Amino acid sequence: MSRALFLALLVVAAQAVHLDFSKGLDGWEHSEESKWVGRFVAEVPASLEKKALKVPDKAKHYGISTVLKKAVDPAKDLVLQYDLKLGNGLSCGGAYIKFVTADTAFTPKGLKDDTPYTVMFGADKCGDTNKVHLILRHKSSKTGKVEEKHLKSPPFVETDTKTHVYTAILRASNNSYAVLVDGEEKKAGSLFEDFEPSINPPETIPDPEDKKPADWVDEARIPDPDAKKPEDWDEDAPMEIPDEDAKKPEGWLDEEPAEVDDPDAKKPEDWDEEEDGDWEAPKIANPKCEKGPGCGEWKRPNKPNPAYKGKWSAPMIDNPAYKGVWKPREIPNPDHVKDPAPLTNIGKVGAAAIEIWTMDDGYFFDNIVISNDVAEAEKVRAKTWEPKKKIEDKLEEEERKKAEKEAAKAAEKEGSKDDGEDKEGGEEEKKEDKEEEEDTYADEL
Repeated sequence: MSRALFLALLVVAAQAVHLDFSKGLDGWEHSEESKWVGRFVAEVPASLEKKALKVPDKAKHYGISTVLKKAVDPAKDLVLQYDLKLGNGLSCGGAYIKFVTADTAFTPKGLKDDTPYTVMFGADKCGDTNKVHLILRHKSSKTGKVEEKHLKSPPFVETDTKTHVYTAILRASNNSYAVLVDGEEKKAGSLFEDFEPSINPPETIPDPEDKKPADWVDEARIPDPDAKKPEDWDEDAPMEIPDEDAKKPEGWLDEEPAEVDDPDAKKPEDWDEEEDGDWEAPKIANPKCEKGPGCGEWKRPNKPNPAYKGKWSAPMIDNPAYKGVWKPREIPNPDHVKDPAPLTNIGKVGAAAIEIWTMDDGYFFDNIVISNDVAEAEKVRAKTWEPKKKIEDKLEEEERKKAEKEAAKAAEKEGSKDDGEDKEGGEEEKKEDKEEEEDTYADEL
């Protein structure tokens, strides 16, 4: 094989697609699905320089996609990446991308929520959900069944308003994966160990036909059948009894009610006694009670009853008939198969789709990468995301310094105000001292 042909094969083997929105929505089309009424727009995010895909409105479904000129094959490794800027944060909504499975019948206008995808990757947050999804749609080489495989314990979403870059790496060479945020590895491991349901179904499964025997004893402990209630056990004894040692506080106002009519209340001018009934002044707390230990009839407080034991029950003992927790027997799993190369069974990526529902607005997608080469994603990250990071970090630092300066000014102003009050108070004290001296001098005369 000639060197030129070898290099040509290498070029074919490693594909790279970089999608941005610097030219607007060129090549992207909204779905005609009726529920997707949201319409993305291409705008320049605040403080940045190039257009990105913006979610302009809250509480809407959005669906947009673009078909790749050539499908990218995960069997040669798969690297997925995109920028996300949450301009107003993310309280409840999706901000992920579906990498649609290659299909000549697919058209962007026909995008639906059940359009088959190869990988779903990216941010999702709502309520207790806060995760960076990584989901593979894997086809069993034995049954042909396609099943979603979800990454267990995925990383959290970065929810500040700065631009962050999310990267997923699927390695066919050793069946491993990695999830990066801003180029930093947040999660990595084995495709066989970290996804659920497992890519390789278990060898055995519980027999669905197996039934628990009618005489199976599940109770590990039982009341002691030989135990007897003690003769002195009084189940009727109350939990509390009056405290005979308690004494009415001195000064208790027995004749005063806890509440009295509000003396300042007046009957409304439009009050109609025939329709509204007799008017009564609203009640207020008796002011006399505030000065004393209490008002009204004094009642002796209760205290815990030392004789109280409650309802008697027999102590628990180990059940001699206990057989353990029943489980159905295991049988061979008819779906079991070991897939040595799972990335060959998730389908080629033929399109990129952003199909979301969100209660938020003002967030941006940009620089979507679909490649077989990690270096390509690194190159795009360095060229497109790192300059954004420098701009936003600089703005953040300037805002921090501005806030510190304003806080210092406010503290200084408050200090000056306190000094003025202290000075005014000092002058007043001097004036009073002088008047006192003059009065004393007059008395002496």
